[in-house]
Amino acid sequence: MADTLDLSFEAAFAELEKTIQALEEGGLSLEASITTFEHGIRLAHLCGQHLERAELKVTTLQTSLSEEESFDS
Repeated sequence: MADTLDLSFEAAFAELEKTIQALEEGGLSLEASITTFEHGIRLAHLCGQHLERAELKVTTLQTSLSEEESFDS
């Protein structure tokens, strides 16, 4: 399993989907299931961080655009 800290949102999400699929298919030992689940939790957290940063950027841009429009009026 790759180091999750350097993954883009898209890569982390794709890996999370594969992780979920592996868990749903079963066939893993208990230890492998726990390790896979932990990896999935880290990926989900990373995806959440990416989404929070994207939301902050969008909010900042909207605020900035709104301020520019009020100066133009």
